[in-house]
Amino acid sequence: MAIQVNKVFNANVYLDGDKSLVGRASEVSLPDLEMSVNEHTGLGMVGSLEVPQGLNALTMSVKWNGFYAEHLRAGANPFRSRSLQIRASVETYGPGGRVEEKPVVWLVTASWKKAGLGTPTPKEALELEDELTCSYVKVTHDGTDVMEIDVLQNIWNVGGEDVLQAWRQNLGV
Repeated sequence: MAIQVNKVFNANVYLDGDKSLVGRASEVSLPDLEMSVNEHTGLGMVGSLEVPQGLNALTMSVKWNGFYAEHLRAGANPFRSRSLQIRASVETYGPGGRVEEKPVVWLVTASWKKAGLGTPTPKEALELEDELTCSYVKVTHDGTDVMEIDVLQNIWNVGGEDVLQAWRQNLGV
């Protein structure tokens, strides 16, 4: 089989489904899945083992390429979660060039930790950077769910597998 590579070169950000924000974000840093681990060591073990015990907080940031009242209204109230959708096209390249293009969608529910007001300077465009904390993240590629995490509902699905099924059952949840 020939080598194929996937590339994403652009994306759009939608706040609460509002398509007017197209082109207003210059960069989105999506949440990383960073495991919280517990180190285990014991008698008779030649070393130690890090055992996953859950996820660290899911955070993301958005850089806006100008002042937009919609983004400031969303970020000024940290007690209200908002829905963000980031849509992109995954381009697959092979020996003959581009083979296909398929959609990838990140759905995020988040509240603002920081709403940047920017630093106006002469002859430079104002950029504003927001930091958000996420309670829900879902990634869909070509209509198929890749992963879904809902921290408040104890949902963690990867490729259709319920990662927390036995854990919830054991806890009586």
